[in-house]
Amino acid sequence: MLSFPTNKPLIVITMGDPSGIGPEIIMKALADLSKERSAVFVIVGDAGVMRSAAASFYGKPLAVKRIGDSFEQDAVNLVDPGPELKGVKAGISTDDGARKALSCLDTAIRIVRDAPEGASPAMVTAPVSKERIARLSPGFVGHTEYLEKAFSSRMVTMAMVGKHFTVIPVTRHIPLSEVPGKLTTRLIVDTIAQVVESRYLLSGKDAARIGVAALNPHGGEGGHIGKEEIDIINPAVDKARSFYGAIEGPLPADVIFYKAFNKEIDIVVSMYHDQCLAPFKMVDFATGVNTTLGLGCVRTSPDHGTAFDIAGKGLASPTSMEEAIRLAARAVRAS
Repeated sequence: MLSFPTNKPLIVITMGDPSGIGPEIIMKALADLSKERSAVFVIVGDAGVMRSAAASFYGKPLAVKRIGDSFEQDAVNLVDPGPELKGVKAGISTDDGARKALSCLDTAIRIVRDAPEGASPAMVTAPVSKERIARLSPGFVGHTEYLEKAFSSRMVTMAMVGKHFTVIPVTRHIPLSEVPGKLTTRLIVDTIAQVVESRYLLSGKDAARIGVAALNPHGGEGGHIGKEEIDIINPAVDKARSFYGAIEGPLPADVIFYKAFNKEIDIVVSMYHDQCLAPFKMVDFATGVNTTLGLGCVRTSPDHGTAFDIAGKGLASPTSMEEAIRLAARAVRAS
């Protein structure tokens, strides 16, 4: 049985792909955050890879633990599910590396899911190669969908939190051609409900103003260039207003982000992935955080990928990882 801290948040951080920038940004982030002693940190990763990253970017050795050990409160703890990788090269993705990344994710899930009553651990996930894992584990789409199944959640929602925008796509990792067929009034209402429930986490406001984006250009122009607004989105917004009044929309996408950028809207609910992720990453790429709503536990991650092209060169910015860890710790303390 793991011994969980009772006086500080426990932040469980997965290594991500060992050949990507995950190990680097984790250790860079913890070089500053661990000094604050505001949380207990547990990295689930390959011992050799993380020791190497610690030597380069952290400046002191890691406390390596077994699954049954207690966690040191004033140290960065490392749990390695094994076996230890050999011959890892930065920037070169491998099946062994992807397999280990998935094993580390599964171990982190067990630590968080099996937490004793009264403990509220949070999970922070470093980026993985979704394509490489999908070849080994068919059906793998990404962290959000994998965690939804692992935690037996009825529904989860992906939210991106940044300094300028907070955005939520109703549909996620599907082809654009499939988006209209996937949109339903029920799905939009349920998404808005999860946003309303987490509005303080997402915006820092109890009275957050939520904007709902239209699907079609100009909001469909009264049905002339699309009827999804009339048939699906408008009824969803009307129903959502029955349990939360501060909702506006559907607004054309070229209007809603102007209003959000000018602080007239706090949270944008969009209809598909790139509708909101493109403007979000344009202004919040360096500081954005991905968080998953509906899991029953806190999960955050940086808003970028593995960046194999700069891995091992010491160039990766840890800012998004730092923000992901800070948001996870705040969410645990607030729960």
